[in-house]
Amino acid sequence: MKVKYIAEPYGYDEFEKEINDFIKDKKIIDIKFQENFSLSEDYKDGMKSALIMYEEHENENAAH
Repeated sequence: MKVKYIAEPYGYDEFEKEINDFIKDKKIIDIKFQENFSLSEDYKDGMKSALIMYEEHENENAAH
C-alpha cells in the first residue's frame, strides 16, 4: 500500500480534478478528506486536503 497527500488552498477549483487525475490508473483503498479554516479580523485562510491510500495496478509493478 502507498499513500499520496494532496492539499490545496481553500476554494481552489482544481482540487477534485487533481484527485481524479491521480487516481484514474490506481487501485484505491480509501480516501480521507479534511478541510481546515481559520478566521481572524484581517485574515481568512483555509485548506482542503486528501489522503489517498492506493496500490499500483499489477502491470505497473512489473514495469519497475
